Amino acid sequence: MPSLHITACIPYFRCSRYIRRAVQSLLHQTHKYLTVIVVNDGDPQPPWDQLSDIRDPRLIRFGLKNNYGPFFATAVTLNATSAPYFLIQDADDWSAPTRAEQLLQALERDRSDLAVSAEPQFVETPAGQRVVGVRWSSASCDANAGDFVVHQRITSKYKYRAPHHGLFRSSSLRAIGGYYAGLRISYDTLLPNLILMIGRISHVRANLYYRLLRPHSLTHDKRTGIGSSRAKKELLVQRQLYRSCFSSYRLFAEGLLSAPQLTATIRRICGANVSLADRNALIVEANRLFRVL
Repeated sequence: MPSLHITACIPYFRCSRYIRRAVQSLLHQTHKYLTVIVVNDGDPQPPWDQLSDIRDPRLIRFGLKNNYGPFFATAVTLNATSAPYFLIQDADDWSAPTRAEQLLQALERDRSDLAVSAEPQFVETPAGQRVVGVRWSSASCDANAGDFVVHQRITSKYKYRAPHHGLFRSSSLRAIGGYYAGLRISYDTLLPNLILMIGRISHVRANLYYRLLRPHSLTHDKRTGIGSSRAKKELLVQRQLYRSCFSSYRLFAEGLLSAPQLTATIRRICGANVSLADRNALIVEANRLFRVL
C-alpha cells in the first residue's frame, strides 16, 4: 500500500558481523509495506556475501563508489525514494518486530514529523551481549530535562535532544534539506533539533531499537568518537548551524517568519555547509539508486 510504505536505510561500513541481524530484524517487521536498502558506503569488502541467500524482494543492495559517511549514504536513499515514511537503522543494531508498526502509529496519532522509542544499549562480553542501560525511555517538554530524555521543545542552547534512530516523514526531512549537511560524524545530533523547529517528535516508551556499543563504531572509535579532534571540529560547525537556524526559528515563533520561510532558511543554512563536489555526488548517486528502485 503506497500510502503506508516505509523505506528503511541501512548505511554499511566495516561491520559484517552484524549486518545480517540488522537486515533480518527489518524484514521480519509486523508492518509489511517496507523496503530495506543496504547502502555499502565505499567499503572495499561489501557485505553482500552475508546477505546472498536472502531472496526477499523488499531487500535492495546498493553500493556507493566512495566512502562519504553514513549521513551522505542516508541522504542518497532519501533522495531516491518516493516512500512517505523513512526509517533509520544502523548496520550493527537491530529492531524489535513491532518497531515500524508502533512508530508509524505514534507518528500518525500525533501528526508529528519524527517518532522515536526507548533504546536498550548493549556491549559484547566473552559470555555474550550484556545490557548496560536504556536510553530515551522518557520524553519531556521541560527545557531543563536531563540527558537521553527525548526533548519535545527547544531553547537557544544546543543539546542532544532525541535520537535519529526513528521513523520520519520523508516530506519533513526534505523540508529541512534532507539528511546531509556536510557532516560525517554526528549530524544525528543536529537533525532532531531541526525537526523540533519545524514540527513535533513523538515518543514510544517501548524498547523498540537495540543499540550495540562497540569500540570501532563511528561514535566510539578513537579517530571519530566523542572527544576526538574530528568530533570537536564538527561540534563547532554544528553549534554554528544551530545558532543560525535558531535565530530564524525565533523569528518564526514571534510571527515574523512564515513556516515556508523558516524551512527555506534552514535548507539554505545547512546546504551552504555542503561542498559542491558532495552536492554533485549526491545527485549522481541518488539517480543511480532511483534507477535500481
